[in-house]
Amino acid sequence: MDFKYLKETQAALLEMAKIIDQKCREHNITYWICTGTVLGAVRNKGFIQWDDDLDMCFPVAEYRKLLKVLKEEVLIEHPHYILYNENRPFPHYSEYLADTRIMSDHLYPIKIDLVKVKSIPNTPEAIQNDVDRVNLYAYIFGKKKKVKIENKALIKEHLLTGSFLFKRERYLKNFISYVDELDVMDENHVYENIYNDIFFSREVKPYNYTDLFPLQELEFEDTKFFAPRDTKTYLSNLYGENFIIPPPEDKRKPYSKSLGPAKIPVFLTKKLLWTLYALKAIKGSFTLPTKIKNLDKNTI
Repeated sequence: MDFKYLKETQAALLEMAKIIDQKCREHNITYWICTGTVLGAVRNKGFIQWDDDLDMCFPVAEYRKLLKVLKEEVLIEHPHYILYNENRPFPHYSEYLADTRIMSDHLYPIKIDLVKVKSIPNTPEAIQNDVDRVNLYAYIFGKKKKVKIENKALIKEHLLTGSFLFKRERYLKNFISYVDELDVMDENHVYENIYNDIFFSREVKPYNYTDLFPLQELEFEDTKFFAPRDTKTYLSNLYGENFIIPPPEDKRKPYSKSLGPAKIPVFLTKKLLWTLYALKAIKGSFTLPTKIKNLDKNTI
């Protein structure tokens, strides 16, 4: 496999991850590498050969502490880094630390996904409520073609009432408020990435506390990062029992179509991001009514 600028991208991502790890250790912030980054650590003790991203998880309360450290220390010490989603016109459910020196698809700085992890009371009602809220998000933002929700009141409140203009963004604000309350670490709770299974090809179940904690340290490239305690359970849940086997050759591709050095300064990158996401929000406002009109009547 040959992909131009992939090695430079992985080196930049690793540099950011090391800085985050260092700051988390200094400030006693709990984190762990997650999703494909854990898979790479277990399979290769480093990046999956074709990977052009890196993911780190943070319980909600720890995520708040991290953002404070990033703003007050990391962005000052490394002016080529930005908090990616701070440059959207509307709030986003999570954040990325981005390196503006390398661009993906000529438009977007490469980034580490700082994933919020929800602490959910281990009751059928609380778990179903979480599934409903994430599934509604996935439908509204086009991550799923069908909406499967038990709580029909959510659909009525967030899809069928109010102006269609920026309806998606209004729901996202509500979703963020919901997630930010799931910040109490409890051994009797279950734990989920903020987006549950919407980016996976299989249903992802919540993790028990003991699946994740106490965290272990795993070798990733030339550094040890914190990782879930039970990597077999963790990775089987995400990728199936045969997670150790790489996919077919034709599936071994980076997420980005292209990677390369940035050609515009940081301040223009920020303005470009704001403009791109403003246009996406406007487009989403005008496509959502069609999605609502085509809802299965049994759904509502």
